[in-house]
Amino acid sequence: MKAILIAIGNPNFKDDGVGLKIAEFFDGNIDKVTLLNIGFNLIDSLLRYDKALIVDGVKTGNKPGSIIEFDANFWGNVYASGTHNLSIFEIIRIGYSLFPEEMPKEIKIIGVEVEDVETLSRQCSPSVESAIPEVVRRIKEYLGIN
Repeated sequence: MKAILIAIGNPNFKDDGVGLKIAEFFDGNIDKVTLLNIGFNLIDSLLRYDKALIVDGVKTGNKPGSIIEFDANFWGNVYASGTHNLSIFEIIRIGYSLFPEEMPKEIKIIGVEVEDVETLSRQCSPSVESAIPEVVRRIKEYLGIN
């Protein structure tokens, strides 16, 4: 099974970089793409994979550092942090509409509730930083990586 990890975020805006920090734990373990923001480039990254995992900072109103998991069919109102332009869920739906045979059969999205995505800093807030080990563990379990 061909799998990919896609991390989204801006490393210069405090908690918006959480997805990129998580992705650092997977160098050499799996195909990996990091995106500063999302658009139709997300579809390009997903094509020809059987399974995909997307990790990003999110704003859902939960306590900062909370870990939220979604599948690609989620219809809720979730704001992906930082500079993202389009809904990640809408982009994925467009991908399935345009390329139904080439899109992954399974997509999971793991979000970490952010606290601050406006301060210029390469350090995450302590509450967000503390969620990283658990997200890494979940990704390894989901993708079958030791």
